[in-house]
Amino acid sequence: MPEPAAVAADAATAADAASAGVVVVGAGLAGARTCQELRAAGHQGPITLIGDEAASPYDRPPLSKQAVDATTGDLGFDAVALNVDFRPDLRVTGLAGASRTADGPLQLAVAGHAPVLAEAVVVATGASPIVPPGWHLGDRVRTLRTRDDAIALATLVDALGAQARFAVLGGSWIGMELASRLAAAGIAVTVLEKAAWLLPQLPPEVGRQVRRWCDGAGVEVGLGLPVDGVTIGEAPRDGVVVATTGGGEVVADAALVALGVRPATGWLADSGLGLSPRSGALRVDQHLRSGDPRVIGVGDAVERWSPRYRAWLPGGHWQDALDAPVVAAQSVLAALAVTGPPPPAAYDAVPYFWSEMFGHTLQWTGFLTDYRSARLVVRGDMADGPWSVCWLDEHARLHGVLACDRPRDAVAARKAQAADPGGAPEVDIDALADPQRAMRDCFVAGR
Repeated sequence: MPEPAAVAADAATAADAASAGVVVVGAGLAGARTCQELRAAGHQGPITLIGDEAASPYDRPPLSKQAVDATTGDLGFDAVALNVDFRPDLRVTGLAGASRTADGPLQLAVAGHAPVLAEAVVVATGASPIVPPGWHLGDRVRTLRTRDDAIALATLVDALGAQARFAVLGGSWIGMELASRLAAAGIAVTVLEKAAWLLPQLPPEVGRQVRRWCDGAGVEVGLGLPVDGVTIGEAPRDGVVVATTGGGEVVADAALVALGVRPATGWLADSGLGLSPRSGALRVDQHLRSGDPRVIGVGDAVERWSPRYRAWLPGGHWQDALDAPVVAAQSVLAALAVTGPPPPAAYDAVPYFWSEMFGHTLQWTGFLTDYRSARLVVRGDMADGPWSVCWLDEHARLHGVLACDRPRDAVAARKAQAADPGGAPEVDIDALADPQRAMRDCFVAGR
């Protein structure tokens, strides 16, 4: 029979877990939306939101697309109205107690603070910029991920003036958006990308067109040039950033490291939960549940299983952070249910994201496994005017669309892909190739 002290300790632990309720780790769009959806779904228990920035939740897309101040992207998150215990400026360092068979509380380790117990945990920690080992960030070598990053970068650009030379290290979305803004301000920009084309996350046809935009804006581009290191120059070039590549040195007054991001899941390394061998993201099923159904993941930090595509999809897109919390909240409620969980909803959205650069709006919809085996159809003239690039398989099924200044193409394609069980509806190729035909009229009905 257990000792009275042990019974009391167990009771205290259970009480602490119950008082903690749901803990959402990550106070970005995905985390804030999950809190809102939990309340909208009728959850009345405690919710704690932990964020590693001092600011209230805000949206990140504006940070690389417009002038930034202390309120840019603010989501208007009202923790008091939602009865959410918001704890900013805290760093979660570990998760214990996660197991499919565990029945005790989950425990979150927090740097410099007492552990936090929870009945359910939502992983919404987002992603962090990739900075290679040995690269030292500083006033003139920066990344762009947070609002503070964006404000500091803008301050640096203002201090350097219009005669500054800026190196963008990486032809990523963030890198190209910033290169576009700097060039528009009259600043000399050099972009270095180790791949053979810009935006290497997409097929090369897109990157080649972006290269033409760079040329037109006066942005110098070096392709196939991996950056070996970044240092601060010594006399006679004090304070100058020198980027060493396979082609020599590129001298600039400042540099942005834009090599992409990786999921911020280091704190889950010893949790026992399944992480992607490719990216380190927390792997979740179509209900956004990890190997422990009490741990739900949403946003940039996860890789979700898609029954539609029969593949693991990265969760690192703004649209996922906006929409997936509806399902995340329902999976949390299912995990908390005492009298049999309700049927969980599924999240299997078609990947979608957008960007703005060099005066153009780009919208991607779909999932393309191998562009090399796809048939390419272009709607419009890529050299002059709006266009859409479409990738089809051998059965004329539309797997991916990149629309440039043709928003109706993107909307219609995304709707048709979402309605198709495999995410790739069949099209009439001749109709698709005619830019005067509405995209919605290019799909083969009933197939």
